[in-house]
Amino acid sequence: MICAQTPTQVIRGKVVDAETKTGLEGANVIILNTDPFLGITTSQDGSFKIQKVPVGRHSIKVSFVGYRTAIIPELLVSSGKETVISVELEEMVVTAKEVEVKASVDKDKPINPMALVGARSFNMEESRRYAGSVDDPMRAVSNFAGVVSNAGDNSNQIMIRGNSPKGLLWRVEGMDIPNPNHFAFVGTSGGGFTIFSSQVLSNSDFYTAAFPAQYSNALSGIFDMRFRNGNNERYENAVQLGVQGLDISSEGPLNKKQTSSYLFDYRYSILYFLRYIDPWVKNMIPSFQDLSFKINIPTPKAGTFSLVGIGGISGIKSTPEKDSASWSAISDRSQSVLDNRMGAIAVIHQIYLSRQSFLRSTLSATYNDITSYESLMTTGYELRPVDSTYHRNFRFTGSVTYNRKFGTRFTLRSGVTYTQMFYDLDIKSINPLTGIYSQVNKGSGTTGLVQAYCETKTLIAPDLELTEGLNSTYFLLNQHFSLEPRLALRWQISERHALSAGYGMHSQLEDIGVYLTGTPVNEVISKPVNKSLDFSRAHHFVLGYDWLIRQDIRLMTEIYYQYLYNIPVKPGSYYSMLNSTGEYFNDTLINTGTGWNAGIDFTFEKFLTKQYYYLITISLFKSSYKGGDGIWRNSRFNSNYVINLLGGKEWTIRKKNFLGLNLKASYTGGEYYVPIDLEKSVAQHSEVMDETNAYTLRLPDFFYLDLTLTFRTNHKKYSGVWAVQVRNLLDQHPNVGYVYNDFNRTTEPEKSLGIVPLISYKVEF
Repeated sequence: MICAQTPTQVIRGKVVDAETKTGLEGANVIILNTDPFLGITTSQDGSFKIQKVPVGRHSIKVSFVGYRTAIIPELLVSSGKETVISVELEEMVVTAKEVEVKASVDKDKPINPMALVGARSFNMEESRRYAGSVDDPMRAVSNFAGVVSNAGDNSNQIMIRGNSPKGLLWRVEGMDIPNPNHFAFVGTSGGGFTIFSSQVLSNSDFYTAAFPAQYSNALSGIFDMRFRNGNNERYENAVQLGVQGLDISSEGPLNKKQTSSYLFDYRYSILYFLRYIDPWVKNMIPSFQDLSFKINIPTPKAGTFSLVGIGGISGIKSTPEKDSASWSAISDRSQSVLDNRMGAIAVIHQIYLSRQSFLRSTLSATYNDITSYESLMTTGYELRPVDSTYHRNFRFTGSVTYNRKFGTRFTLRSGVTYTQMFYDLDIKSINPLTGIYSQVNKGSGTTGLVQAYCETKTLIAPDLELTEGLNSTYFLLNQHFSLEPRLALRWQISERHALSAGYGMHSQLEDIGVYLTGTPVNEVISKPVNKSLDFSRAHHFVLGYDWLIRQDIRLMTEIYYQYLYNIPVKPGSYYSMLNSTGEYFNDTLINTGTGWNAGIDFTFEKFLTKQYYYLITISLFKSSYKGGDGIWRNSRFNSNYVINLLGGKEWTIRKKNFLGLNLKASYTGGEYYVPIDLEKSVAQHSEVMDETNAYTLRLPDFFYLDLTLTFRTNHKKYSGVWAVQVRNLLDQHPNVGYVYNDFNRTTEPEKSLGIVPLISYKVEF
């Protein structure tokens, strides 16, 4: 029986067809193991509402005639907010023989029905729960098989299966976006942490191989993030205060009659206030703020309109030591500034043309800029410039997608996108040979990109699915064209065993500045030397095996091979874009580079049931490349292996409060690097790389242990959450590279951050 003192809450949502997203009237929604029984039947548009659900975790069973029954396990219900879910059911093929319909737990099944291999979904609760994730979705996916995160806490960029992090494409609500991270540098794919909070995320998809035809301009993976709709029936708010900053979110109805809603989340660096108190602190601490929002407006006949946006600004500044006698390294006498801004906004319209088809249109604009400069203080206490960079990109994009389901066996999806790209770049630096501070690169320009695709999903038999598609991309700047076939097959051998296979050809452009920026010749900017560069290309092959050992335990293995070709390289040099994290490069490049990645991923996972879970991922791989000199080498990202062990346990206290303990242990191989030529560096008084031994040495392996401790209290009108999150609990300081120190004429290791403790309190009401 339910205790009278236990707070209760509402579970509501909508049950829809997985292919068409239309509501299913008459579906049964049942909360398992409740006394008295709690359940309901969906209304005409597929919506449902279950009142007076006791706080805690509950499993939801959803069934409908002709569809596969689904179970949503261990859904968190708290007193501070209603629990709103969307359930997508798959239609079954009706055969002559009688079919026994059994419920399935597809917690990590991709949201995109076209994705049969190399993909999994995750929800916002996972990004909060996993130790070391610190509420950051970028860090949460680093726990998945095939993903390697950077050593240290200074960057959250991720490498997929031996690829450069710049091979990853970010998407939010269907629009491609630039690097969504605070404290990012020119072209890089990582930063300090993600610009938007997990508070706004709905279930999202993460791809590591052979992704469907609707995705293009990516070599390694796709991070397809979705924002949830705000509560359209009541106003709800949350405020979180912690070491990292202040986080305020709110959601609620705009017009209850039309079920429209808003959702926004704003974060502000709490340490930023110290800038107004202490002038010294003003120049030493990082600062940031960001805003994410979604406005959703359904209409009776004109479809649904949405406005989605993200934006953030961040900056960090360091100042030199004022006493030259204490200088022992370049950093002691340097002043540096890094400021960046990023924003993206989209207007989305989706309308149902029939019960079996819909049309989705999107207009979006994205912007990002990075300003950085560095100066060195002389013994006379004068600042002399060393480096200066200004990098700006913005894009305008329009896209249309058409989706049609033909009966139970066949679904068609097609779309077209046009993007107009603009950029502006200005780089100055000291020439290491002459010592003169001068223009290095400068340029601006615009061009267009056309993308189109068509893909189908065919249910060949009740246990055999096939997706096939074709993606085409046309780059207006140099008239290069890419036609990319995609194919995936999944065979459900039995109730608990499945095989999958996939192939995809993929391509990617470099930053537009690589094509359009010229270099100075006799103080005159030359014409662009890389304007005719072609796409980088890759073939993906993947074979997977999925074993559902029991309803809450799963073992999955994927074997993959990726062949990369047409890669930009520097003639006669070891340099290849496969080793780049996205930094700007202005020398002449040619498309003769190649590379390959091969490996195997294991995932052994117990979903959260009976108040505990665990996740074990093991990735074993090798990554090699051939540069402009024709020599095969280890790639920079050939760390060979990564092992993640995660687990967590919850305890119920007084039937309404919950204590959670989460741990993560990670063991990762080190990256390969280009060593420093000490003799030449001493002679030139600046760092000179030993190119003849490029990527022959590897950084040390590193081991991390992370901890998250949470305590949730549920009251009648609100809930509160205390959180203690500790990254690098053992205070490890692995080497992340080496630098030349001209003061003592030695090569010194660069160390990552040590222990990072974060404490916060959040109230939901």
